[in-house]
Amino acid sequence: MTEQLHYEPELIFYAGSALLEGPVWDQHNQQLYFVSISDGIIYRFDPETTELTTYLTDGPVGAAVLDNEGKLLSAEKSGIYRIDSETGERTFICQPNKDDRLRYNDGKLDPKGRFFIGTMGDEEVIEGAAALYIVEGSEYKEVLDGLTIANGLGWSEGGSTFYHVESGEKIVRSFAYDLETGEISDEKVLFEVTDGGTPDGMCVDLDGHLWVAEYGGGKACKWHSTTGDKLMEVQMPVSNVTSCCLGGKEQDHLYLTTAKEEDEPLSGGLFKVLIR
Repeated sequence: MTEQLHYEPELIFYAGSALLEGPVWDQHNQQLYFVSISDGIIYRFDPETTELTTYLTDGPVGAAVLDNEGKLLSAEKSGIYRIDSETGERTFICQPNKDDRLRYNDGKLDPKGRFFIGTMGDEEVIEGAAALYIVEGSEYKEVLDGLTIANGLGWSEGGSTFYHVESGEKIVRSFAYDLETGEISDEKVLFEVTDGGTPDGMCVDLDGHLWVAEYGGGKACKWHSTTGDKLMEVQMPVSNVTSCCLGGKEQDHLYLTTAKEEDEPLSGGLFKVLIR
């Protein structure tokens, strides 16, 4: 049975962005990073003080994550960069994507600190052209190919299972994951989103289950990580929910990015909602 939470999502940041994405919580500093893809901006936001820091990128930025040294890894149209979050100094690392029709989309660090980053069509959806890569240092390798929109990703506690969203097929898959080598195997379709929305960004919560944002669905849903059953829904005041992450000192808030939709005045904003 799906539980619907009755908390009111709170708008905490708005700049008229077309496409906010990729929230990442910095637990040590209690700050949130997220990106405005088409604006080429990485934001750092302090929810307590509302202090905002911006980092300009080289074209569309699909994802920005904090590495194990506290530096930003930024997936931009022209490649993967390391950015010093204090000085803004940028260092080019590598360019896994060789297809100029594509841009980077969602990305995350695995429990060992490897950067997983996917691609999608830049100007239009290109079926089967996208891929998922692992970036480790300046080296990279392809993990999955033949994708349409490589999207949300996450790992089970301990790292033995990898979860991945293929938005083009509206499915979330699970894989056995070798934490030592970064290899994936034993692919299974965990669930398919069939209610009209498209699965987008994703995070794994403290229960080990999956929160998946629904683009066009106006909500984020919690799914059981082994049965694929829907457990909970958070209804949003906008249609296009792009991604989510846990945050706060107790990891009890869900931060949600959204994309612009005509006639929805709050769309394109950043929200938070208490989930426990």
